Amino acid sequence: MKKIMTLLLVAMFAITANSQHVFNKGDLLFNAGIGLGAYDGWIPSVNVSGEIGVIPTGDIGLVSFGGILAYKYSNWSNTIYGGSYNYNYSQFTVGPRAAWHVHAFESDKWDAYGGVGFGVRLWTQYTWDPAKTDYVNKAKVSPYFEAFVGGRMMFSETFGLFAEVGYGTLSVLKFGVTFGF
Repeated sequence: MKKIMTLLLVAMFAITANSQHVFNKGDLLFNAGIGLGAYDGWIPSVNVSGEIGVIPTGDIGLVSFGGILAYKYSNWSNTIYGGSYNYNYSQFTVGPRAAWHVHAFESDKWDAYGGVGFGVRLWTQYTWDPAKTDYVNKAKVSPYFEAFVGGRMMFSETFGLFAEVGYGTLSVLKFGVTFGF
């Protein structure tokens, strides 16, 4: 029994020592995608994020650092009781983020990760202005926090697909393409 356990431990160590992962220390990946779903409805957003692998955490993973840019715009117009109303709404977020990539399994095609980020949200708010007795768009700046989990499927070393689910930026669900360098 001892010999079998020793043999299994040596085999597991050999597999993890030679395992290939999608994302390793020094790797640089960029995501470009569309986001859907948020507190303001299903208005799509456009997002770009990037990250570099920095801190290996042994056989279980890698910590990466990077950033995200996201933008959302919507326009609504209506005629109610003889008055015309036009509403424009836009949001722009930018900020750093960090993720932990799971290396607990061997795969050169799949990458699973989770992370957090923070930053600044620039947005417009449609509010009532009593001085003008009308609604006006006002620019606002506020902080934001994000938490997310995601995954990638790579078709080659430099191209793949990604998907993320989380809270914080402009969308609950983000998906698109990944480019590696």
